[in-house]
Amino acid sequence: MQLPWDEHFYQIVIPAWQAYRSAEAHLTEVVSSKNEGLLNCARYTALREAGAACFYVHHFGEIVLRANPRWLSADVKRPDDVVRWLSQFCVMMRTDRKVDDVSLLRDVADALKHAILSRHLDERQVSANEAVLVIATGFGEMSYGEGKYGGADQVVIATRSGKRALSSVLQNVIDAWRRSADIPLPEVGAS
Repeated sequence: MQLPWDEHFYQIVIPAWQAYRSAEAHLTEVVSSKNEGLLNCARYTALREAGAACFYVHHFGEIVLRANPRWLSADVKRPDDVVRWLSQFCVMMRTDRKVDDVSLLRDVADALKHAILSRHLDERQVSANEAVLVIATGFGEMSYGEGKYGGADQVVIATRSGKRALSSVLQNVIDAWRRSADIPLPEVGAS
C-alpha cells in the first residue's frame, strides 16, 4: 500500500520520532535510578528507537520524490537531489544558522544500516555505526542548546568535526520538511 506523502509523514515519520523521544525521556529518568540493568536496557532502547527514527526520517525523501507533490522543486529527480534541495530549509534549532543535518542524517542512516561504509568516505560525516552511541556529554562538548543538559546519557553522533545530539539533528530535519511543505512548525520538541 502506497500512502500519500502527508499520511506517511503523520502516520510513520512523526510516530517514529515520538517513539525515539519517549525512549530518550525514559533513559533520562532511568539514569537517576542507579540501576545498571535498567540503565543498560534503556540505553539500548534509545539506540534502537534512534535507528528507526533515522531510517524513517531520512527515507521520507524517497516517499516525497515518488509522490512528487507540487511544492517539490521540479529539478529534484533523484534521492541525492532531495538531500541537496531539502538542505536549504535546514537550520539549527529554529535559528537562522544553516546546518548540514540532512546530509548528516543520511550518513547516520547509512552507517546504522550497513555498519561499515566503504564508498565516498571522504564525503561522509560518519563512517561506521560506532559513530552513533549512547553517552553522557560534558559541558561544552556540543553546541549550546543542543541535546540534554547536565551530562545525561543520550544518543550522540560522533562526527568528524565533533559531537552532535541526534535529537537536535532529527528536530532540524523534521523542521526542514515542514518548512519545505509549508506545514506550520509546532513548538520545539512537540510533534
